[in-house]
Amino acid sequence: MGQMPVSDEERTWAMLAHLLTLVGYVVWIGAYLVPLVIYLVYKDKSSFVAFHALQSLFFQLAVLVVAVMLLVLSLTIVLACVTIPALIVLGVGALAYVIVAAIRAYNGELFEYWLVGNWARQIVGI
Repeated sequence: MGQMPVSDEERTWAMLAHLLTLVGYVVWIGAYLVPLVIYLVYKDKSSFVAFHALQSLFFQLAVLVVAVMLLVLSLTIVLACVTIPALIVLGVGALAYVIVAAIRAYNGELFEYWLVGNWARQIVGI
């Protein structure tokens, strides 16, 4: 998407907005609470940090919705053979995507997640 002229502090907080969602693997609510808090703190200070934090929150919520749908589908034995591997792929893919987004944010890039990035961009106004 391109780079913005941002400070080291902004790049660090944008990166943390992505990486700290991994706290959700230890404390479930952390994947949603951390980017929300970062967004609320930076929404008036830095559109760069606010954009990354908001899209990180949206991405984690989208992963939650897909995971819940897959879990509901896995309740039948026939579909469990498909949905359990799909859950594993979802988890590994989400982890990789979060790491890529964090690296790109730290490089000062306006990296957009698929599906939710444009929505976050419109809300933040960049």
